Amino acid sequence: MARGEGKGESVARLSNQIACIKYTLFCFNIVAWFIGTQVLLFVLTVIGSAILLDFSTMNSSIQPLIRHTMLRFIVTSEHPHSSAALKLIQESIGCCGADGPNDYMVMRQPLPLECRDTVTGNAFFHGCVNELTWFLEDKSVWAAIMAMILAAVHTCNGVLGIVLVQALKREEEAMNRR
Repeated sequence: MARGEGKGESVARLSNQIACIKYTLFCFNIVAWFIGTQVLLFVLTVIGSAILLDFSTMNSSIQPLIRHTMLRFIVTSEHPHSSAALKLIQESIGCCGADGPNDYMVMRQPLPLECRDTVTGNAFFHGCVNELTWFLEDKSVWAAIMAMILAAVHTCNGVLGIVLVQALKREEEAMNRR
């Protein structure tokens, strides 16, 4: 045998093995990525949008929770945290009590200044349950739209990943034919 004979064959075999390992790892990472980042995020985005829309519209599941929390804040309004939360909500939203100013009277609590319009001095007519729901409804539609756009981007990203894997397989087949 002459010097160097048979080494080209082992180098080619080693090169093919390295390429096989490289593409196998790449494919495993792509599959893991699709299953972990894309599918999970798509499902979470769709579920999150549905929950967001359910919890943010009139007669939704969140209204009893807001009502219960507001009434609890009114009952415990002597505590600084409850008082601060009531003040923040009622001043920034322009509402009074859970369902209106009568909530304070039923619970024998004084009507706070935050429940009054600073210009007229009259108590706000609407309760915070309806005002917060109207506030959230407007914001939640935009958030749901953005979430669905994000889900569409994840879907496109997944399709493009599959196309990339197929292109790499074709490229490998073309290089093996040479």
